[in-house]
Amino acid sequence: MKTKIALSVLLVCVAFLAAGCGLAQTLTGTQGGTVSNLWSDVPPLPNATKANISIPPLANLMIQGFVQAANSDSSSDTKLEKFDFIAFQTNQTPQQVGEFYTVENMQAAGWSSTDTTGCQMGGDAGVAGGFCAFAKKDAGGKDIILLILPVQDDSTKQTQVFFIRFEGTQKTQ
Repeated sequence: MKTKIALSVLLVCVAFLAAGCGLAQTLTGTQGGTVSNLWSDVPPLPNATKANISIPPLANLMIQGFVQAANSDSSSDTKLEKFDFIAFQTNQTPQQVGEFYTVENMQAAGWSSTDTTGCQMGGDAGVAGGFCAFAKKDAGGKDIILLILPVQDDSTKQTQVFFIRFEGTQKTQ
C-alpha cells in the first residue's frame, strides 16, 4: 500500500482540523459514519471519554480529497471503500496522546509499522495538534488505515482525539 503520499496529504488535514469546527457532511463517493465504540484492535487512550464531536467541515473535505485521490491514483494499489470515525476528549496534551500511540504499542495491537509514520506532533512549531497513522491487513485481506488526530481546543484546553479508520481492497489491474 502506498501510504507515504497519502500521509503527506493527511498532514495538511491536521492543519484544517486545528482551524475548523462544525458538523460533518456526508462524503460523496464513499460510505462513512460514526461508530459506537473504539475498535477492539485500537488501544483505548487512558482517561479519555467518548465525545459527540463531528469532524470539522474542512477536514471532511480533505478526507474526501484523500479518498478520491487514492481511488483514482494509478500509483496506489488500494481502493478505499469506506471510513468510520469516533471522537474522544481528554485532559492530556496532543503530545501525550502521541506518546501513548507509539509504533511499539500499536504493533502489539496488530498494526504494522511498514510505510507508516507513527505519530508526528506539532508542539515545537506552536501547533496544538498532531497526526498518527498506522496500517495493516485484516483477516479477510482488506487494507486498513487508522488515523489518530489529537487537536487541542484553545478555549477549553481539552484535547479532541479523532480516530478515523479507512478500509479498502486491492485494485484490480
